[in-house]
Amino acid sequence: MTEPVEMTPAEWTLAPLPPGEEPLLRQMFQFYLYDFSEMEHNDIGENGVFLPDPEPYLSRFWSDPDKTALLLRAGGRPVGFTLIEEHSPFPDSRDRRYVAAFFVMRAYRRRGLGAIMAREMFRRWPGRWQVLEVRANPIAQRFWRGAIADAVGGDYAERWLSERELVQEFSNAEGSKWRSEQN
Repeated sequence: MTEPVEMTPAEWTLAPLPPGEEPLLRQMFQFYLYDFSEMEHNDIGENGVFLPDPEPYLSRFWSDPDKTALLLRAGGRPVGFTLIEEHSPFPDSRDRRYVAAFFVMRAYRRRGLGAIMAREMFRRWPGRWQVLEVRANPIAQRFWRGAIADAVGGDYAERWLSERELVQEFSNAEGSKWRSEQN
């Protein structure tokens, strides 16, 4: 396994998806779904697109002001994305931002780009956050525990939402102590 290589900000950008680049995100989202097909059974339709069609879900990220699509580029090339919802979809968590999707292309993994994207995302939007992973993805669980620890130290809560979903919750707002806010 290669050691992560930190990149300088001159070598990467994380920016809102520019108008007209929706087809790029749609295609990259298919790679994201493909990665999940190892853990959760997903079929594709006759057109080669994963079912159910992700378009209704994705289109909200360029039409709803409470949803943000960010595109990660390295060396000028698109290499990843994250989708952020201003309000968690879970009823008891509406006061938290939610990482709806997070993806780095396989060829660019283990170079520190995922950590860069998470760190930058949390830096730009301080406050209460919620990140979810599926039980079948221990690599994502390790990544998020590390990224969150980088953002707030060990001051976060972790709980199982269901038999298949793990969530971490934290606040990176200045002066915040997550556990004391929860009491």
